[in-house]
Amino acid sequence: TFFYKKSVAGSALQTASGLITLFGANKDDILFTCLPLFHGNALQITAFPGYMTEIPVVLSKRFSASRIWDICRKYKVTSFNLLGAMPQFILKQPERPNDGENDVRVIISAACPKELVIPFEKRFNVEIKEFYGAVDGGGFFLGPFFQKNVPVGSMGKTIGSMVADIMNDEGDLLGSDEVGELVFKVGRLEIEQRKVTYYKDKDSTQNKIREGNDGNLWLHTGDLATKDPKGWFYFVDRKKDSIRRRGENISPWSVERVVNQNDKVLESAAYAVQPPGIIEDEVMISVVLKPGESMTPEELLDYCQGKMAYFMVPRFIDFIDELPKSKVHRTLKQILRDRGVTDSTYDREKTGYVVKK
Repeated sequence: TFFYKKSVAGSALQTASGLITLFGANKDDILFTCLPLFHGNALQITAFPGYMTEIPVVLSKRFSASRIWDICRKYKVTSFNLLGAMPQFILKQPERPNDGENDVRVIISAACPKELVIPFEKRFNVEIKEFYGAVDGGGFFLGPFFQKNVPVGSMGKTIGSMVADIMNDEGDLLGSDEVGELVFKVGRLEIEQRKVTYYKDKDSTQNKIREGNDGNLWLHTGDLATKDPKGWFYFVDRKKDSIRRRGENISPWSVERVVNQNDKVLESAAYAVQPPGIIEDEVMISVVLKPGESMTPEELLDYCQGKMAYFMVPRFIDFIDELPKSKVHRTLKQILRDRGVTDSTYDREKTGYVVKK
């Protein structure tokens, strides 16, 4: 839980103003969200832009991959927003003859897997624009503002006087295409404006804005990202979810993206576990299959080989009915980590399954 020294609403309205510019909202638009209004995404991308411009807003109590296009057609929605795995869920729905028949011109997305963007746009006749922002991000954001030829999968660039970069754990700014934490430069005269205070958490509050080795102050997002030579940023994963296995840093998202491309898989979640007797992270994945599908652990491992680095291939596999989710449809990985390895978990090392290098 956190709050801004100045005003949560002020920061949210600043972000909302940028988003109105981003997707060129006008009074002919009809916005839609299926996310709860206590969450910054629904407020900043839908509710506040509607309030600021008198654009109609359609609200739904929950996300439904099977009904979302019916809702859009019924209310003539022109723009809505998606988070994380939502595009994947929509794409996994059975194809319909009228998939591309809708009034939606742009979807504001956060962390849509790169390989899904073009298939999604072609099937549903829409444009996806990636955007980055965080409720505890001090009002900073990224987007494809006024830019042409935006690389597929990029979450954009900064706008105006904002400066973003990539930093390692030692406080050094990294070069192009290196994975590190996404940080935003904070001017010394705007510290109070950008300050984020975490409820009863002094350490997180003090470490949110700190000096880098370049002598400047930087706000730390807790998100891993890369920046290409032209300054476009790309989301990698949440820093706290990163897996460290045998000297290698592994992005759970990179593991999930491969597994989720399997036609039998509905969704998955990769995370680190440390079973008794093991002193380092091991990769575990919980997999939800599509209704009526079946799969063996060996079949999944065979599918993974050659599609990801050998050290990323999961050691532990659980097939479960559903993943624990938050109100905004994010997977609650801490619940999975706490559950860890159980008697029903498949362990490829115990079965002798060999991963080829």
